[in-house]
Amino acid sequence: MLNQDSMKNVKLITNAKVPIVKFIDSQSMIPVDISVNNNLSVYNTELLRRYCDVDPRVKPFILAIKYWARNRGICEPTSGTFSSYAWTLIAINALQTMQEPVIPNLCTRDGTNVVEIDGQNYDVSMQDVSNSKFISKNNETVAELIISFFSNLATNWPWDDFVISVREGALITRKQKGWNHQKPKISNAIQDKKIMRLGKHSLPVEDPFDEIHDLSIVLDAEGVFEIRDEVLRAYSLLYEYNNWETICEVKYPELIPESPQLDLFGDLRNLSESEIKTDLENLYSQLNIVEKSVSIRESERNDAIRMSKALRRNAELAKEQSVLSSELRPRRSQIDEAQSKRDSSNNNYIPVHLIEDELHRTYHNLTKQSETGIELSFEKEKALFSWFFELQSMHEHAKITRKHHREFLRLVNQQENAINHIKDIKHEIIDVKNLGNFRDFDDLAKRLLIELNPLKKERRKLRREVGRLEAWLRKQKHTPNKQQHKNRKSRTTRRKNDTNVKEIKNKVISGDSFSLQDLDLLLKSGGLKSVNNQSDNNKKSNNQKTKKNKPTLQPHRGKRGKSSKNI
Repeated sequence: MLNQDSMKNVKLITNAKVPIVKFIDSQSMIPVDISVNNNLSVYNTELLRRYCDVDPRVKPFILAIKYWARNRGICEPTSGTFSSYAWTLIAINALQTMQEPVIPNLCTRDGTNVVEIDGQNYDVSMQDVSNSKFISKNNETVAELIISFFSNLATNWPWDDFVISVREGALITRKQKGWNHQKPKISNAIQDKKIMRLGKHSLPVEDPFDEIHDLSIVLDAEGVFEIRDEVLRAYSLLYEYNNWETICEVKYPELIPESPQLDLFGDLRNLSESEIKTDLENLYSQLNIVEKSVSIRESERNDAIRMSKALRRNAELAKEQSVLSSELRPRRSQIDEAQSKRDSSNNNYIPVHLIEDELHRTYHNLTKQSETGIELSFEKEKALFSWFFELQSMHEHAKITRKHHREFLRLVNQQENAINHIKDIKHEIIDVKNLGNFRDFDDLAKRLLIELNPLKKERRKLRREVGRLEAWLRKQKHTPNKQQHKNRKSRTTRRKNDTNVKEIKNKVISGDSFSLQDLDLLLKSGGLKSVNNQSDNNKKSNNQKTKKNKPTLQPHRGKRGKSSKNI
């Protein structure tokens, strides 16, 4: 998907603790990392932000170290070196462990903020910068701090006996942490060139909140050697008074992305509006051609997919019909057999419900006391018992008959459903003798998709460029002329001043209080005389309104009417 959106250098890193996707935006050339469900990193980011807020030197110091590591090729975990986050923690720990610390330890570990992520509890408690009473006595500049950083790393290599721990705000011993260097060690890698991957905890860097996570797990033997060599190189160049550009000279140009192009309209600023409109018309025509090509191929591909689905469905129906047809003959034999068993039983025994009725009657005769008081004779009772036992035997055989009958009905029903289904399939199957196989249409759809991908990519590129030019034209259209803006502003100010003067004059006439600023504005607009003139004008206007509204009651001759009586 990212490749289709014209993103560059798209890489999927699956061996990281949280898999990420790396790419570079083709337009702005900004490198981007995307990860999902990396919830703990939210708190890591907040911790880094708070450290940067402690002292203004922290952020440029960290950026300088990361810039050096990136340019020297030791900030690429996929190549067996530290990640950018690991170098950030190393830089922060260096500021914490200097002779005069620059920043304090903000990880409180007091249990005030414990979060559960994927069933694991993490103590993410951290001190607020505003509540910190720490005052650094270190007055070194960022440049001096960088020199101290490389000097300490080169002369006092911390990883021989210690673990980098921002959580503790110090270097803690390997024994205390329980992170002894496991085999194969770096010394083994020197003796045996075949050893590529080192054992755990080669250059241990502890995650501030995940105490069992060592960020050096990605290192290999070559990466460790390269990190050590680059630290010694930077240290020697600094003490030879080389400049920062020499120290951070790019080692692997292919790993360094191009400079971000943050000005999206840089190439349009020197073009006239007519030139941009001409380019826009050309883009419209190109986009129209590409749109038509995409539309045609999409239509053909959709038709191919529909035909493929229809033919595949046809093949499935034909297979289903074949299976159903193959079951008809054996089921017919089963139906005949069930019918034969049922009929033979029916010829020898009466129906089950009649046997059950006779059983109830015989049982009643044997167990119920006679109303007349005359008991059954021994012979009569013996005959009833004999008949009762015979009925029980007949009932068992009759139940078998019922079972055969139910099996017969089930098979007949199954046979009828299969025949009806076969008829439905015959109606649904289409005649495809001359249309070919569904695999042919699958191949056609695949070929059309291969043709569509570059066309869609071109369409996306053209649309993006059209949108950029249209945005520039809109921006130019809505950007007001400076002189017009100035005139509009002066008119607005003048109108506002006129309104204020009228309000002040009304205050003076009505006798309300007013400020010295109001008096100054009043004097600039004509003084108290203008107030008197306004008062006279108000009286005249009121008199004129009164005269105009007052009705005239003088006698006058009426007009002759137009009625026929006046003629």
